[in-house]
Amino acid sequence: MGTPLFATGITAASSVLGGLLHLYAVTFKSEGGFNAEAAAFLTVLFLWSLAPYATWLSVALIKKQPAPAVGACLATLAADLYWHYSVFIAPQASTAALGLLVAPFWNLVLFGPLGAAVSWPVVSFISRRRGAA
Repeated sequence: MGTPLFATGITAASSVLGGLLHLYAVTFKSEGGFNAEAAAFLTVLFLWSLAPYATWLSVALIKKQPAPAVGACLATLAADLYWHYSVFIAPQASTAALGLLVAPFWNLVLFGPLGAAVSWPVVSFISRRRGAA
């Protein structure tokens, strides 16, 4: 199995895990009555939360750049796990839930690009090393 295919597989798998984490959050962790407005809000929140994963997966599949995509996706998943912990498991303030609204933004502009910057040289090095063997 080549390194680019492996990196794309990790990107896809972490995207699915991130999607399942957000689906769990909007399905089982939302409070309050369920009505049309709540359903619309939770649907938009779910789709907004998937935006970083869709971006990194499209970088891997459409742009054919799995090296930065794998790091970006793993960093996004790590950040989302932290947000989930800080909002649902150990909230420190009454405004902790606002993290769910801003997390996709920070994943797109900070955590994902940082993960990509770290993974790109690592995956490229591994690919060159495997090619030389």
